[in-house]
Amino acid sequence: MKMSTLKLLWVLLSVLSVGAVAHADSRPTFSRVELSERPTGGQPSVALERDRGFIVTWQSTTQNATSLNWIALNFDGQQTGRGVIARGSNWFVNWADIPALAVLDNGDWVAFWLERNDPSMPEGYDIRVVRSTDRGATWSTPVSPHRDGTKTQHGFVSMIAAGSDRVLVSWLDGRLAAAANPNSSSHSAHDHEDAPMTLRSAVLNRDNQISEELAIDEQSCSCCQTDMARWGDQSMIVYRDRTDEEIRDIAVAQRSSTRWGLPKRIHDDGWKIEGCPVNGPAIAVGNGRGMVFWPTFVDDQMTLRYVVAESPDALANGPRMNELQLPAAPSGRVDAVTWHDGFLMTWISRAKDRPAVEVAVLDAQGRIELGAPIAEPALRGRSTGFPRVASDGKRGLVVWPESGSDGSPVIGMALFR
Repeated sequence: MKMSTLKLLWVLLSVLSVGAVAHADSRPTFSRVELSERPTGGQPSVALERDRGFIVTWQSTTQNATSLNWIALNFDGQQTGRGVIARGSNWFVNWADIPALAVLDNGDWVAFWLERNDPSMPEGYDIRVVRSTDRGATWSTPVSPHRDGTKTQHGFVSMIAAGSDRVLVSWLDGRLAAAANPNSSSHSAHDHEDAPMTLRSAVLNRDNQISEELAIDEQSCSCCQTDMARWGDQSMIVYRDRTDEEIRDIAVAQRSSTRWGLPKRIHDDGWKIEGCPVNGPAIAVGNGRGMVFWPTFVDDQMTLRYVVAESPDALANGPRMNELQLPAAPSGRVDAVTWHDGFLMTWISRAKDRPAVEVAVLDAQGRIELGAPIAEPALRGRSTGFPRVASDGKRGLVVWPESGSDGSPVIGMALFR
């Protein structure tokens, strides 16, 4: 493997109400990962395997079959393993609703993909979860964390470790559409014409036993990404909510023990939109603080906002909202991780013009610094996908979809430290 260093030009730019820049020791340097056998396909995601490196997953489609693949990299970007998680001909492959992998406290890997549940239901698909106890060499028989049996949407999944061999899985669930109109041959899950979309969760153990099946919110936005994080003995989920008046702002819910608390709105953005914007939030927790990063629409323009809090309760009770001041209009598609004593945020800018994978660092004093783009994938619109990022606080990896030299879809990767 060879690596070529990307020159990162840092631009000093402050956030309104902050007025300073991050410390130099929090500025990451990025280096492109170039593998001898480059991953081909799309819908990448990345997970941290603590003390080992990163696990990147992506989907590739050939003829009538799609596969979910993995590659392991150490903290120097060197490949240490590679394999296929699963392959099928009836998968639901979507630019925004993407598979992922989580590493559990006991070292198990848990991955998921989406599988159509009825050819006549274009919006009907199920979550399929598998587990590896030997770091990707073998995988268990797939199971679904939902047991409603409806031919509706089950997707936009988040997964986090939940202690020992347990994994907490959350997803957007369209089962109420089937109950509202049992004679319908086509439930329009994404536009809520039949019934509200719900947000649900369950816990799976090493024996694929499902427990703690709970409803988190009985009416959520239908196709925005969700995100979860652990904070001490609690779990936090952030997602785009939806009211009867079509206000689709970001909400957070806390899980203590086996119960979810009532969802609360992070900030009163007041974004009213008749359809789903397909643009969810991100959450990151580290060094005793948590932050939520999200896109919203203000004065006819997409805007990126964030909040930082010192405790789970403070995060759920309206901390001060901050807004990134950007030289180019963003498209959103955000992610966030801990970085030193602060946070690192990524997003896509100008996806309809000249898209770029952008980055900013937020330090412990609340100071923001923006960097030059990590990459310009030469893709447009939906093809730019959703860059994903993982970090142990000192080292990280960003992944994104892009075009290869021959125009084929490939996965771009960059280490930062």
